[in-house]
Amino acid sequence: MKRLVKLSLLVVLVLPYGLIAQNDGIRLVCPLNDAIVVPPPKNAIQFDPPDLCIVLASVPDTIVKACTGARVTNVVQNEDDGGKWEVVMFCKYRDKEYYFWYTGLEKVIVRRNEPLKEGQAIGFIKPAGKIELLMYDFETQIDPTKYLDCKNVLKTQ
Repeated sequence: MKRLVKLSLLVVLVLPYGLIAQNDGIRLVCPLNDAIVVPPPKNAIQFDPPDLCIVLASVPDTIVKACTGARVTNVVQNEDDGGKWEVVMFCKYRDKEYYFWYTGLEKVIVRRNEPLKEGQAIGFIKPAGKIELLMYDFETQIDPTKYLDCKNVLKTQ
C-alpha cells in the first residue's frame, strides 16, 4: 500500500513537469493570414550551411503582423531593396533569447524600442507581396517553419 501511495505521488508530482519540459519550443503566429512559402528563385545563391530564411507570400493580405510578443530593436529602410523596410524584433522565452528579422515591408508602423503584442500589425506589403522572415536563437539561425502556426505556411507554390 505504501508503495502504491509513493508511486501515485511520483506520477502526480513529477510527470506534469516532465511533459512541460519536453514542450519548451516557442509558438509563433503567422505574420500573414493566408501565407504560403515561396520557393527561392532558381538562380539564388546557395549557402553552406543553407540559409534558413523563409519567404512568405499572400495574395489577399497586406498587413504584416508580429509573430510573437516582442520588442522592436531596429527599423531600417533598405535602399538596395528598392526602399523596402526591415524590422528586427527581440523576445525572451523560457530563458532563451530570440530575434526575428522581417524584410520586404513597403511601409512600417512601429518604432525602435516599441513593445509589441502577438499578432499586432508592424507594417504593410502590396497585395501579392512577399516578406522574408529569419529567426535566431540568440546568434544561431534557426528554421522558423518549425515554430510557425500558419494554416497554409507549409505548402509551397
